[in-house]
Amino acid sequence: MAKTKKIETSNKKAVSKAKLLYIFLIPLFITTIISLFHSDYNMFAKKIVGFILFFAGIKLVDSGIEFDKIYKESKIIKVPFIKHKLLGYFLISLDLGFIDLEIANSGFFNAIVTSVIAFIGLGLYYGIDPMKSKLPKGGSVNVDRFLKELQEAQEKVDYIKSSIPKIDNWKLENALKGATHRAEEILKTIKEDPKDIRVARKFMVVYLDGIKEVVDSYNSVDKKHLDSSFTHRLIETLDLASSRFEKELERLKSNEIFDLDVQIDALKEQLKH
Repeated sequence: MAKTKKIETSNKKAVSKAKLLYIFLIPLFITTIISLFHSDYNMFAKKIVGFILFFAGIKLVDSGIEFDKIYKESKIIKVPFIKHKLLGYFLISLDLGFIDLEIANSGFFNAIVTSVIAFIGLGLYYGIDPMKSKLPKGGSVNVDRFLKELQEAQEKVDYIKSSIPKIDNWKLENALKGATHRAEEILKTIKEDPKDIRVARKFMVVYLDGIKEVVDSYNSVDKKHLDSSFTHRLIETLDLASSRFEKELERLKSNEIFDLDVQIDALKEQLKH
């Protein structure tokens, strides 16, 4: 637990460091406006190009640092083909060379030296992008599909959690919180020890779709005409789902087969009465 907090703190510092690059845009912006006021449109155009390249480079560095955070926290992840930080370094160093050559008129050699020093300095300060994907061992898992299924499952959990504040029944609210908490534990366990893509798919379809339908249906019903026994049945069913989550989690952690054959169709059945 302490290790996780340490990672989060360091990444927040890294993100704030990237924001410091925006400070260098201020003098460039001011001189660009001055060129416009002096009707020096040729210089104005060059400075606009310099401003845009520098800004684009900073955004790429920011994106790369944000991916670093996700990469460190993920057990399974594929690194993108385009390395955002390296591309950002290239744009910024190219831009500084362009400014040195076309705006400061320092000469071609100085422009090259400026670009090289900038690229090396940025790399040393912010580091390079992750180069190696974190993939499960063995060939039984289709990684792309596995990650897609996990992402969809996480999105459904997040949707359910965002809908909980709309629930005006504290017992039902607590039941939903219990079910989503168990669901997140299962997702975390699957990520740490992936066994089969069917695990994520069954979990998502069987459990999460049912609970999501319950939440949507309950929130769309006119509470004035809502039978208290209906709410009570929903709470019992969600408690059952939470209990099932707990059992499946224990099976998963003990490396037994992840069995999701016990359906939660009862969730949908409750909505019909």
